[in-house]
Order: sequence, then structure tokens, then C-alpha cells
Amino acid sequence: MAGAAAAATGRLPSTAWTSETKASAVNPSLDHQAWLRIAEEGLRPLAALMQPRKAELPLLGKASNHGAQADRLESFARPCLWAAHWLQCEDKNTANPDSLSRENIAEWFRRGLVHGTDPDDPQYWGPTGDHHQHNVEMAALVLSLDIARGWLWDPLDRKEQAQIAAWLGGIRGKKLHRNNHLFFGVLTLEFLRREDFGETGDDESVRGFLDALEGMALGGGWFRDGTNETVDYYNAYAFHYYSLWWGLLHGASDPARQKRWNDWTAQFLPDHARFFAASGENVPFGRSLTYRFNAVAPFALAEKAGISTLSPGLSRRLCSKNLEFFGSRPIRQSQGAIGLGWVDVFPELSERYSCAGSPYWCAKGLSALLLPPSSDFWQAAEEPLPSEAGDFAHPMTQTGLIVRGISGEIELTNADTAICEANTIFGPYKWGKLGYRTGTGFEVQAPGTDYPVDASLTAQSADGTLHGRQATRALAVEANHLACAYTLGSGVEIETHLWWNGPWQLQLHKYRLQNPCRLLLGGQSLAAEEESELVFSGKFPRLSWRNRTHHAMLQAVHGFENSALRQAARGKSPRTHIYAANSLTPYFQTATIEGEGWLAALHGISPVSANLADWEVIASEAGAWTLRSNGAANWIIRHPALPGAV
Repeated sequence: MAGAAAAATGRLPSTAWTSETKASAVNPSLDHQAWLRIAEEGLRPLAALMQPRKAELPLLGKASNHGAQADRLESFARPCLWAAHWLQCEDKNTANPDSLSRENIAEWFRRGLVHGTDPDDPQYWGPTGDHHQHNVEMAALVLSLDIARGWLWDPLDRKEQAQIAAWLGGIRGKKLHRNNHLFFGVLTLEFLRREDFGETGDDESVRGFLDALEGMALGGGWFRDGTNETVDYYNAYAFHYYSLWWGLLHGASDPARQKRWNDWTAQFLPDHARFFAASGENVPFGRSLTYRFNAVAPFALAEKAGISTLSPGLSRRLCSKNLEFFGSRPIRQSQGAIGLGWVDVFPELSERYSCAGSPYWCAKGLSALLLPPSSDFWQAAEEPLPSEAGDFAHPMTQTGLIVRGISGEIELTNADTAICEANTIFGPYKWGKLGYRTGTGFEVQAPGTDYPVDASLTAQSADGTLHGRQATRALAVEANHLACAYTLGSGVEIETHLWWNGPWQLQLHKYRLQNPCRLLLGGQSLAAEEESELVFSGKFPRLSWRNRTHHAMLQAVHGFENSALRQAARGKSPRTHIYAANSLTPYFQTATIEGEGWLAALHGISPVSANLADWEVIASEAGAWTLRSNGAANWIIRHPALPGAV
């Protein structure tokens, strides 16, 4: 690592990451040389861990549930993908005596490939199997070999290449998870076929995998992630990233299919661009958030493929702002390598399949380095992100998602995710909350704790168990209204409606309860590095709380009995918030109820610099409510779901 201070703070050196950024498109954020320096600085802590005759990096962090051999491979394969992006760039600043040696880095990875695929070598990674993690990492390796072919593949002799190919060929006939994982079979077998290591049946397997993946299409470039039955960021850094690579490397063999996938990517990119705040943060939602800036993976890759529907200046700003956002946060563990977490090192956010090497899937986010400095991507003036250009509400009916831009921040609401039984182990709260926001984050369910109540409607049964939303059916996905139906445990049927006005939501929850329970409605959780930075005020039915950056309010309108707080404090309770160890979540609760009825509340959140004046319902009848707030025009909502007088 370049300097002890960088490792201590968890940030890369400020000279590599920091620059003046403006939405005016006059001053660009990061140029090609800055990206190249970031890639090199990211390699430094990894280079310090490289040992001769090894095929692994001794990264500190938790183990996965895939076993030690898989974790060893992951610690090699994903950093190899990062290194490949750096290796393939021509660095004109070779006079810098502190620069890493491309020859040394490439040599270590080449030797590691040979050691790791040799069954007689102590560093052998072992064979793959059905639904095995090795199948995932094979895709990282073959992409690395293609990206930096002149450094990693071509220098190997034919015997070494044959040995590596024999190990990669172990994927043949293996069962892959019927989701984005099918692309791992596609890319690995296609690589072997092109390098003359193919076997009979490879072409049929590739076609079968691609056909199955196309069967997951929802329309508009969106995909349901197979048996996971979820829609989230895997659309960007799996479906579109891998399909773009397949098209670039192998699409000539099936031009009609290549065009279909390119068309889907072209449709997807404008939607995906709306998921990024003015800060550069992508809204945290779904699983594998520890991959961080791989969310921008398809933007530059689509530019490379010549099929982007975004301007080069917008694509560049999306990539650079996102990279800067995470680079300026303490995301590095004690070795200087990227650690598990979101804005810092917080392993509790990660899933059981994640290990210390997992965050390096973020290497996909370095795709901008595949474009030469002369490309329009680097030369065009940057253009404001959608979130910088103004407020918006953008429904995507095929996904059940509505993304809103509010004062430069992003809010995502979700009306339709079928979180299957197998996926609940990843944490249904990663899809099941009523909303997700940049700038504030959310609560996770730490071991031994209840389902998180923040930004959620939950049901507490008689035994104290808290049930959150899982499988959900969309009823309406509109620019000013969302509605969905779901259950909260056994015998608790809910129909939720949300309407919004700037930073405010009006929430209506109709219930049909076969079993007595209490219903809880949580506000947005706010987090802080210091407990004293969290300030709560007010009393039922109006609650107000804030931290250094945001102010939130929760107002009961109908059906709630009282309010309470959930708090986490450093040293006193387990950390549950993805932003910091101290967090605060106010919530309303009903009495123990049963039968049919409805609840209503108002929830608002905004930066502390903005005025968050509360609302009151001044007129209500079935199908039409009018709300009033000081200094604002009346908020009139007309919808048949609205009950009568409040």
C-alpha cells in the first residue's frame, strides 16, 4: 500500500481518488490517467501479499460456506480480473519509480494459474462440482485471460495452456444454478472452444445455457434472476456485463442472438442510469452489495461494444462518480485490501457465500479502462446524471420497481419480488422493505436479532416473532403511486399503497388478519459514527429524528396506538446498519388486532439543509384526501383505495 496512513483510514491515497466534481460538465471528475492510477493503487496491497509459488492471496476476512479451497481460488481469481484491467492499459507515465512492475504482476498471476491447476501441486485449487463456487471463479479467470491476453495467456507454453484448459474443462456436465450462473458455463466453454480445447457437445451446452438465460427476460432489458426470483443489481453486473462480453468475444457465431442481447442492454442502460445519486452512490438494494462499484460495469462495456444508448459524457460521469464515492470511504481492511461491507468494512452485510476475496468482483467496475484515452468516453464533456438534472419518478412496470430522484438522492420502492424459499437465507429484507435510499442506507438482520423494522411494515405474532415482507405481488406501478399485496407470516394479508410528494410518502396499509398480532411501521433508520449525533424529538403521533446529514419524520394518521424506538450503539449492541455502528429507528405500533382494517401514516426524509415541514390531512372522504403543509400547495390524492373520513 502506498503509505501507512492509507491503510489505517481504509481509503486509497487522496491523490489517486479525489478531484473537484461539478454537475456543470465543465470540470470532469476522473480522466483516464486517474483511473489507471486508481487501478494501480488498488493492486499495491495485493502485490504486497503475493508470495512465490502460491496460487492464493492470504486476505484477512471471514470464510464463506463454500470451503477453504473455493476461498483460496476466489482470493486469486477476482484480484486477477482487477489486475487484467490494469495490465492491458498502456501507461505512458513509466518514469515513476514507484510504479508497480507489470512484468512482475503478470508473472505472479501466470505462475499462479499453473500452480493452481496442477493436481500434483500443493497449491492445486481442486476440481469443481455441481453448483460449485469454482464454476463462478472460472468465469473471472477466462475473462482475465481475454482482457490481458498478451500478459496472462499468450506467454504460457502450450503444455501449460493445456493444463489450465483441462482444469477449466471440469465445468462440463456440471449443474449450474439456474440463474445468472449459467453465464459462467457459457464464457468458460466458449473460451475453450476458441482456444482449440473444445469438446463434442460444448456448442449444445452453450446454446442451452443462453436459451435458459433468455427465458428469464422480463422485458425492457430486465431479467428475473432465475431460481432466485429476484430483480436487483445482478441485472447490471451479471446479465448485461456477461452478455456484453459474450457478444464482444463470441457473438459473431450467433449474430441474431448477439443482436437480441445488445438490444436488451440498450433498453436497460437508461433505466440503470437513474439508480445513481448525485453523490455517485448507487442505491443499496438486493444481495451482494459488497461488490460496490461493479454496479457501473455495463456502462463503459456497452460503449466499447458500440451499442450504448447513453452519451459518452454521461456514461463516464456515472462510472467516475461511483468510483469516487466508494474510493473516498474507508472500505479497506487492515491489509489495505478492499473489505466486506458497503461504505466501510462491515462483514455482517455480506452473505454466507462471501469470503475475504469476494469484494474484488468490483473489478468489473474498471471496465472504463478497456477504452483508450482517445475514445469519446474520455474526450467528451461530462453530462449531469439524471439525479443531478432534477427530480423525477420513473416506474418500471415489468420489474415492480419505481425509482425516484429527490434533491439529488435516489429512492427505490419495490412492489414485486418473489423472494423464493432458497433466497431467504440471503436476507429478505434486502428486497422486502418499503423503500431503499442513497445517503441513508438501511438496517440488516444481525444474528440473534429480529427482522429489521426500518422502512418496513412488519407483523409481531403472539410469541414475539417479527415477520417481514417476502413474496410480493404488484398491483400498481405508476409515476405517482405504488400498490402491492403480500403476507406477513401465517394469516396476515396486507395490501399496501404508497403515494409521494417530494420527500414525503403517504402510506396506506389495508389488513386482513386471521390470527391476532401487532403491526409495526418503521421509519427510515439513520446512522452515525458517534451516538451523540443521533437526535430524536417529538412524541406520538409525530416523531422527528436526525443525524448530521438527514432529517426524518413519521406522522401517524390512522390505526396506530403508540410509538417506540429501536437503537444500536457501538459497544452496547450489535451493529445492524450498513453505514455506521450507531443507528436509530422510530416506529409506530398497533394494539393486538385481528379482522379487517387499515393503517395510514406519513413518512418524510430529506437532507438537513432542506426544510421538512410536516403535513396534516384537512379533508378526507372515500377516494379523495387533501393534505396541507405550511408554504406548500395542497397535496390532493384521488384513488379508489383511499378509505373514508380519517
